[in-house]
Amino acid sequence: MSFRQELYSDLPKDVPSLDDDLQNSRLARYNNPKLISDIKKWLFGQMLRPSGKSIPDEEFIDKTDLIELLRDGVYLCQLIDVIDPGKIKYKASKMPFVQMENIANFLQYAREVIGVPENELFQTVDLYEGKDPYQVAMTIQALSRQLTIKDKERFPNSIGPGLVEKRKPPVPTKPTHLDGWSKHEYGYINKDVENVVFSGKRDITGRR
Repeated sequence: MSFRQELYSDLPKDVPSLDDDLQNSRLARYNNPKLISDIKKWLFGQMLRPSGKSIPDEEFIDKTDLIELLRDGVYLCQLIDVIDPGKIKYKASKMPFVQMENIANFLQYAREVIGVPENELFQTVDLYEGKDPYQVAMTIQALSRQLTIKDKERFPNSIGPGLVEKRKPPVPTKPTHLDGWSKHEYGYINKDVENVVFSGKRDITGRR
């Protein structure tokens, strides 16, 4: 099931917004079956179900949009409770302010404890009002990656490609016969060491 913005927006369908193109582009990225499937499998299949949390059956999860599943913030908070039991408060409720508080608590933990970068976190309205579903997906992906970085033994699997470890390129060693060269500029020649003659005549006949 793909995301339907009209289910969350209070604007009439014929009222355009200034960022329609950007929003459509991000919705197209969100409506990626493999991405959403990977997130659901990780969140519900690998994290919540093995912990004994009460979650829907696989058929319901598969046919329900991810944003709708996460909109009240409960499953996100349950995820945190699996990662770090007893460190997050949440409540299942149909009241909007309670649901938004659940989401805010999840975001705070993801930012301050797990270390998800600020630019990879969604805002409460991105989830609750469906403003940016793709950012919600990116936050969960980033969170899974951070967990693997922090504790690969406990959280070996992350969503999507992992971070590539940055390695400094090897510094080439300077040939020993060029010890007279500058240590900072290989292009500099020490004429006294290399016996290079500048501004002089060169004998190419071999008579000298």
